[in-house]
Amino acid sequence: MLKRRVSICASLLILFGAATAQAHDMWLEKKGDRVQLLYGHPGNTDPYPLSRITAMNGITDSGWRVALEPIEHKGEAFAYLDDSYVMLTVDFDNKYWYNTEEDGWRNYPTPQEVRGTVKDEGRSYKLSKNILSWQCFMDKPISRQRAEIVPLKDPTKLKEGDMLPVVLYFEGKPMPTEGARISGTSDARIEHPELINLRGSEAFNVKIGPAGRQIVIGKYEKRLDETRRVWFAFSLTFTTQM
Repeated sequence: MLKRRVSICASLLILFGAATAQAHDMWLEKKGDRVQLLYGHPGNTDPYPLSRITAMNGITDSGWRVALEPIEHKGEAFAYLDDSYVMLTVDFDNKYWYNTEEDGWRNYPTPQEVRGTVKDEGRSYKLSKNILSWQCFMDKPISRQRAEIVPLKDPTKLKEGDMLPVVLYFEGKPMPTEGARISGTSDARIEHPELINLRGSEAFNVKIGPAGRQIVIGKYEKRLDETRRVWFAFSLTFTTQM
């Protein structure tokens, strides 16, 4: 294990407490002519720095990507929807995390020399996409996100208890199974859904929750060496009807 010391002038940015911060999810919600970025868990969200949003896009029915401008609002962010979009996407840079035996999880804006024995360290990214209106090209990884959940059929037409086949992609290819997990349900009422280890590149069936907003959660841990990681937390949201 590596031992590192904190620099006196190090600028520590602690967004949330310890391991719970690693478990936070992110998703988009459209409300009228706006889309809001929410961070935390359904029914329990937290503020975040606007500067960590690295991209927010609307996708038109022809697959064209249009950059949206996020605006800060009460510690969160939203963007005006000034065109017709069938999908919305967002990329979020969650910066650098260190997990030491002495201090647990700590978050910094840049890599640091930290005190104690490091158990895990690395960069964290969060990504999400929201389907507003199903188009035939959405059964492929079209959002240019490094990690994404791709449904193989229109999820908005499904009913509670139906199964939605999805494939996880990393950098445009089926995601490696090692380190990849996905929620077995899209029920947005469940604050911490069980995440199931990905077993192969074939489609994974997600059980649809009660009518209304649905969220599918994915995680991918890319190991670089014994302690260094790159973490990806990503989600797919959509709405089903009664």
